[in-house]
Amino acid sequence: MENNNNRPALWTRDFILAFTSNLLLFYSFYMLIPVLPFYVLNNLGAGESQAGVILSLYTIAALVIRPFSGYLVDAFSRKPLYLVCYGFFCVIFAGYVVGTTLFLFIVMRVLHGFAFGISTVSGSTVAVDVMPSERRGEGIGYFGMAANIAMAVGPVAGLWVHKTYGFEALFLAAFCSSLIGFLTITLIKPIRKEHVPAESKPPLSLDRFILLKALPCVALLFIVGLGYGSVLNYIGLYSETASFANSAGAFFVALSAGVILARLLSARYINKGKINQMIYIGTVMLLVAFGLFTICSSAWMLYLIAFLLGAGLGYINPAFQSMLINLARHDQRGTANATYFTFWDLGIGLGTAVGGIIIARLNFEWLYAICGAALVLALIYFATVSAGYFNRNKLR
Repeated sequence: MENNNNRPALWTRDFILAFTSNLLLFYSFYMLIPVLPFYVLNNLGAGESQAGVILSLYTIAALVIRPFSGYLVDAFSRKPLYLVCYGFFCVIFAGYVVGTTLFLFIVMRVLHGFAFGISTVSGSTVAVDVMPSERRGEGIGYFGMAANIAMAVGPVAGLWVHKTYGFEALFLAAFCSSLIGFLTITLIKPIRKEHVPAESKPPLSLDRFILLKALPCVALLFIVGLGYGSVLNYIGLYSETASFANSAGAFFVALSAGVILARLLSARYINKGKINQMIYIGTVMLLVAFGLFTICSSAWMLYLIAFLLGAGLGYINPAFQSMLINLARHDQRGTANATYFTFWDLGIGLGTAVGGIIIARLNFEWLYAICGAALVLALIYFATVSAGYFNRNKLR
């Protein structure tokens, strides 16, 4: 199947199904994000300090499982693994309805994080498998838009369901949404992996969990995640402190719009191999955004910052994911995806922790100024080390 430019079609039946499953996975995830703090505080009786730790367990669990998920995806059949993990991810939403004690909630958050960590890695790898190699750069960019669309509409839907029907209805709505995503996976044609004789399989080593070859390239990705984590988790507090309350929801809409537009604009350039150039463009946009954060004085400026942040991420994230996949052998795609998500999540997690300390001891302006300075250093490292290393070592 080809289009008018004699290129193989990207939006095939299987790719659309993979995109839909990813959209619904993130949609159900984002439905709960703005509401769970209220649930933990008001329904489970946790204190504010406890609530932050409890909610972070989801991200910590996903981060811990990432390297192992890369090995599992490369070692086992991908569609069955994706189905099992996605199915477990669905069931836990229903488990929240009956797990009404703090202990059971903690257990389910950890298990949910594990399921999410493996599902995102296996889902990304399934998507790479079903897209034509000639259009992989475009495909990765478009596939990632599913999470961005979910980020724009999921929190709004979750808040409405909670306000109208309550927590139980919200958990069941998330369960039903993810269940539809699970059903779309069953319709994807089985993915055939190349048979590798047992004697020729690489021995179990660290490189089966983290793509060691990619380590010289991930510093900038980690720092971008750190800056994003400092924004993502504290934007509500920032908007209240900066005297333009109730702007956090619109902030995420503007952020998502920037991400989606940038992914659309960058997809073909990434496909043509202009990966380093897309990373440079995205990083400059982030630097401008963090600079504006230090002088932000109105809600409209905040929305402009959100759009620039989103656009920067929309250029950077698919470019880095393509970079790591291009450094990996075909039997290491899962490991490459796991490495990408590991350093991205690690940056977000550290950004959340460090951001809270900086805000408490200094202020938001200092936080975003420090993020901008770290980004400059990481960009210098990327330009002098990572970009050239990638050009010399890429496999495709």
